[in-house]
Amino acid sequence: MESTTYHKQAETLADLTLGLVGCCQRKQERIAERARLSLSEFKCLRAFRKDTELSVKDIAHRMSLTSSRLTRIIDGLVKKRYVTRHIDPHDRRIINVRLTKQGEIITRKVTNDCTHVYEQVLNTIDPKDHARIIAAVDQLWESLQMRTEFVEEYG
Repeated sequence: MESTTYHKQAETLADLTLGLVGCCQRKQERIAERARLSLSEFKCLRAFRKDTELSVKDIAHRMSLTSSRLTRIIDGLVKKRYVTRHIDPHDRRIINVRLTKQGEIITRKVTNDCTHVYEQVLNTIDPKDHARIIAAVDQLWESLQMRTEFVEEYG
C-alpha cells in the first residue's frame, strides 16, 4: 500500500478513535452522574461485569490502573456502601472486593443504562451491519490492546 494512503488512513483512524472515545466518555459521565458516582467509581463497578467479587489486582487489570490508584476509588465505593474489602482466606496478601446488595443493584442499573445507550446507537444503523461493526470494533480493540501492552512492556 502506498505510504501516503497508509498514513492518511492511520490519521483518519486516530481522529475517529479519539472522537469515539470522547463521545463514549461523555455518555459514561452522564450515566455516572445520574447514579451519583464519579466516573472512576462508575468504571470500577462496570469492571465487575457479571462477577460479584474480584481481587484488587483483577479490577486494576480490567481498568488498566495501578492497584495504588485504584485504592482511592475503592475507598469511595466502600464509603457509599457499594463494596466491601476482604482479605483472601487462602492468601493474606490478596485483597478481594465484593459488591454489597446495594452495589449489585447500582451495578446492574449502570450496566443497563449503558446497554440502553448502545441499543439506541444500533437502532440508527442498518441491522445487517451490526455484526460487521461489532467484529471491526472488536478487532480494533484487540489490536490497540496488544499495542498498548507492547508499549508498556517494551517502551
